Amino acid sequence: MIRVLLKPLQVAVVFCMFVAVMARADGADPHQLVQQVTDKLVSAAQAHNDGGDQASFDGQVMAALEPVVAFDYIARVVMGDYYAEASGEQRRAFAEKFQADLVSTYAKGIATYADSNIKLMAPAKPIGDARRATVEQEVSHEGSSHKLSYTMGKNRDGEWKLLNVVLNGINLGRSFSSQFKQLANKYQGDVDQVISHWDAAED
Repeated sequence: MIRVLLKPLQVAVVFCMFVAVMARADGADPHQLVQQVTDKLVSAAQAHNDGGDQASFDGQVMAALEPVVAFDYIARVVMGDYYAEASGEQRRAFAEKFQADLVSTYAKGIATYADSNIKLMAPAKPIGDARRATVEQEVSHEGSSHKLSYTMGKNRDGEWKLLNVVLNGINLGRSFSSQFKQLANKYQGDVDQVISHWDAAED
């Protein structure tokens, strides 16, 4: 199932990066900042497509994502019941593999969808003091339209972190969790084997 979602997944991860990076400012409104950061990163992607260095661009993606995406939290949710059974080293190893895998997909998505038409939807209500927020976008690319919904959470330090993405009604967090369970069943619960064979683009 994940393989079928690879192209739309690229759309999602590109724009979830845009949303995540904008959330660094303490108390900032994600809806006010997303457009500014979207414009900035689209420009960077377009520059890369005009002949920029791939390694440098990948590094920029990692530097942008690492401080603001809740990779450890997401990896824990993806592991599900296996998280409690896993050793500390296995938890760290999967979080690192999961992060590296998504960052690689992000970079591909940015390059692919740098010329998309992006429409930020107006918030349904003011964020105020809420610790959770949903940011929605509509992305048009080559005749196709994608609806994206980002779940953002504010941590104890007042920093917004990306927690999940729903693409065209498909919850990517749940899809990754299902993938982990399938691999765990395939390898008789061997978490090391799951980590070794993990790939967000695989079934």
